[in-house]
Amino acid sequence: MNIFDEVLHRLSSKTRMRALFKDVHAEDLERVISRLNDVLTEKQEVRIKEEEKRQKKQESVEAIKQIMADRGVSMNDLGLGDLDLSDDAPKRRKRNIQKYTFEYQTEAGESVKWDGATTGRLPSDFQAYLERTGKKRLDCALVEIEG
Repeated sequence: MNIFDEVLHRLSSKTRMRALFKDVHAEDLERVISRLNDVLTEKQEVRIKEEEKRQKKQESVEAIKQIMADRGVSMNDLGLGDLDLSDDAPKRRKRNIQKYTFEYQTEAGESVKWDGATTGRLPSDFQAYLERTGKKRLDCALVEIEG
């Protein structure tokens, strides 16, 4: 647990806070609270400024869209047809995990096929096969799965 998590843990419960500050004078506690209020005020001001900046940017985007609509220009005309300028949701990166069909043999000698990736957990009998033979996971790959 890092120091930040530890502080949050201590300050998230009134009982833990009492124990933490049991030997602290009231004046010292008031100073700590005052400083925390100052930090809170600064954070709120930063958040308000960021929100204003985002709002101005959104207004500019809407104005540009209106100008484009008035003049009959589309994103396709600019060569940006597949570009989505909406700022509604944050963009998430899609994980690119290659999946394969693997073939291995159990200790009983049965041949087994398993679909999975080159990372992550394995079936226990596949793991045992790799340890027994000294092979790498990709040595057992038959075909890459599209998708």
